[in-house]
Amino acid sequence: MTEKQSPPVMTTAPFYYYSAPAFYYYSPPAMVNFEAPAPAPISLPLTVKVRSVWAHNLEEELNLIDSLLPSFPLAAVDTEFPGTIHRPLAPVYMLTNNDKYALLKANVDELPLIQLGLTLFDADGRLPGYVWEFNFREFDLRRHRHAPESIDFLRSKGVDFARTRRDGVDAAKFGPRLRRLIRAGLGREGLVTFSGAYDLAYLLKMVYSDRDNGLPPNVEVFEFIVKSMIGYSLYDVKEMAKHCPCDLRGGLEVVAGKLGLRRDVGEAHQAGSDSLLTCQMFMRMRERYFVDDGQLKAIAGVPVC
Repeated sequence: MTEKQSPPVMTTAPFYYYSAPAFYYYSPPAMVNFEAPAPAPISLPLTVKVRSVWAHNLEEELNLIDSLLPSFPLAAVDTEFPGTIHRPLAPVYMLTNNDKYALLKANVDELPLIQLGLTLFDADGRLPGYVWEFNFREFDLRRHRHAPESIDFLRSKGVDFARTRRDGVDAAKFGPRLRRLIRAGLGREGLVTFSGAYDLAYLLKMVYSDRDNGLPPNVEVFEFIVKSMIGYSLYDVKEMAKHCPCDLRGGLEVVAGKLGLRRDVGEAHQAGSDSLLTCQMFMRMRERYFVDDGQLKAIAGVPVC
């Protein structure tokens, strides 16, 4: 997962009108008994495979995902993008939510998505045996601004930018199919991220990629449209960590280690692998600290930028 920095407080964005699609709304599960016993190991297949998605196999993989949605009503997502080029001029703690959102909007509007990772799972943590890693073609190193350190890092993790340009998925074609998957129940019982404001912003950008409007003008409209699109069962693992009775501060890999989890497939900052680790962290926290499921509802929602 590319470092999700809160990116200079900026620009006046043009106002866009959005009519939120009539997707399903779901009540999130409930949750927390801090004295719960340690859970049994998370139920994973013996081998988890990352299915790489390109233009040539997009339809086949989307049809497979669609067929699995009735059995796997939760989803974890992760995105990889070219870093952040708009960054705060003031310390992050001095920024308002609208300031942070203005930075997020500037970055996501300008920078194309490189990878989207998706893990489907059920309430017991069972997976279909694989996760998905969608590779998109829009980002061009020669044309688009980017954070060089982020590009170098993604290269070191195996991202082939020449191949993504040549063989990657067309975002404008992916958007309508993603809308259909959401209507069919993708993440209907919970969509899980880790520090996921950018993940949700890129999902929204993908959903409307055939319209090219840019993100909504302010954080309130952004939150409304995300909830309208996905429902109210939005769980951010980093936010959950703040409500656990132990020190779970840190990035994805650090928090996973504190929870006693290891990466089952791939490497850090590969979108498919990161989405799987996010799923595992959600299940481990839920089993240890949110057994009742009732209090998860209180902290569900769109994460602060």
